[in-house]
Amino acid sequence: MKKTKTNKFNCSDIEKSVQAYLDEKLSEKDILLFEDHLSYCLPCDKKIEFEKKLKQIIKHRASEKSYPEKLVVELKKIIHNK
Repeated sequence: MKKTKTNKFNCSDIEKSVQAYLDEKLSEKDILLFEDHLSYCLPCDKKIEFEKKLKQIIKHRASEKSYPEKLVVELKKIIHNK
């Protein structure tokens, strides 16, 4: 991940790392840099809060219904290939 010379995340880094952050796939160092950026950048902080809530809603809604097994398998393949 490219960071500025001051070893901080910029808004572009945040945009690229949102899903890795939410999925807890960043290193401890990158989590600290990510969260440091959020502490002073309101637009990025709001984006992360929105993404968290959206992910929770999708997870909740997906667990409410049953879907055809074939659809579930295909979606898992798509998600894991990204």
